[in-house]
Amino acid sequence: MTDATIAAPQKLKFWDTALYTLAVGTGIRWIAVAAAVGPSSLPMWLLALITFFIPLSVATVELTTRFEDGGGIYSWARGTLGPFAGFICGWFYWTNLLPYFAGILYFLSGLLLAAFGGDPKDTLLYMGISVGFTLLVTAVQIAGLKYGKWVPNIGMACGWAVLGLIVLVGIVIAGRGQSATDFLHSSYVPVFNFDTAILWGTIVFAYCGVEGVAFLRNEIEGGMRTVVRVLGIAGISGALIYILGTAAFLVILPSSELSRLAGFTDALRVGLSHVGIGAFAPVVILLFALSMLGGFAANFLMGTRILFAAGIDDYLPAAFARRNPRTGAPVYAIVLQSVLTLVMVFLSQAGSSVAGAYDFMVAMGVLTIVIPYVFMFIGHLKTQRLPPIPGAWAPPGGKRMSIFLGWMGLVSTLIAIVCTLIPNSSEQHPLTAFLKIFLSAIAMFVIGAGLYWLAARRRKAAA
Repeated sequence: MTDATIAAPQKLKFWDTALYTLAVGTGIRWIAVAAAVGPSSLPMWLLALITFFIPLSVATVELTTRFEDGGGIYSWARGTLGPFAGFICGWFYWTNLLPYFAGILYFLSGLLLAAFGGDPKDTLLYMGISVGFTLLVTAVQIAGLKYGKWVPNIGMACGWAVLGLIVLVGIVIAGRGQSATDFLHSSYVPVFNFDTAILWGTIVFAYCGVEGVAFLRNEIEGGMRTVVRVLGIAGISGALIYILGTAAFLVILPSSELSRLAGFTDALRVGLSHVGIGAFAPVVILLFALSMLGGFAANFLMGTRILFAAGIDDYLPAAFARRNPRTGAPVYAIVLQSVLTLVMVFLSQAGSSVAGAYDFMVAMGVLTIVIPYVFMFIGHLKTQRLPPIPGAWAPPGGKRMSIFLGWMGLVSTLIAIVCTLIPNSSEQHPLTAFLKIFLSAIAMFVIGAGLYWLAARRRKAAA
């Protein structure tokens, strides 16, 4: 009863799927990064929606229809570009989650410290809170989708509440004529510098994740019809969240006073104080922390499905291909991912300040998540040469539009990769900063290639 073919007993309904997709596909914390650049970031949200999110969504639907095994981006690359490309794509996609998880745990810890007045420079507190959150999410995931779905659902509800409050505060402040930003006389043309470069990489990263719905395609009521509707909701909702949130932040604080790590809590405190409800700031920060916890849990679930698929293909030990017969949870994959997340938390902190560790984890996470999309878009373009699947969804314009969107998504992804490698203008050793990220990515590739080679030898010997 622990065979890899056992199906999960629970099914996600439409709104469960929609909230899960929003949890993995939107990140409210990136609003502060955009607002720190100024009003010129507003049109960039729309540009990324058109040039990256729409191509990503079209490719997700078409590839999910063609590959039905639930392996997501890993299966798509394997099926279109070969086993090695598929493994490396899945490897980067999964390993990117580790610095992402560590970064979001640090962000969560900072929110709690801000809410309760803790020392924001106490690294032991950061790590202790991170361990607690990791163990909590691990336990919920092992319990299965029946319980695991509630953390992303509650998180998204809290996130919408916080966003609505921020926008309302921005409207009140603007209505009083006290906006911190002069939108009428501001420039909306981005200036090419480090802030703009890292912003493009971050914005692309902010729109990533919706393809994760493919990992659950066999666990969703309504199948592909539900997936198409959910992706449409995710695109509209994501754009509204990012644009309205960024504008509200700029009403509350000028871009010069917003930072990547603490900008969100700073804007919350100042904005609530402006409208006379500053005493409720800790409560709102806690709601925001719950929204971040929901995003962490949703992405954690997505990562375990990569390990599960690799176990089925025999690239990892057979234990990773087993589900719990009662809950359907891939327990071994969940436990391994939990352990490695904690390892990343401790390693990223070594020899760094909290802010330095956070910046490295964000940069590393952005770089390693966008690399798999190169595989994905190339694979999507390759499938356009194959006969269409009868009755499958297609964008207006058919195959020509799919090809156009595939190339547009690929170019946007490549630009995001280059932007991620540009060192911070305030970095004292820019070459060292560049090499730290670049060589880390190379090392991840070498490790992934080595694992693939060992698995290939093992499979050959068994045959």
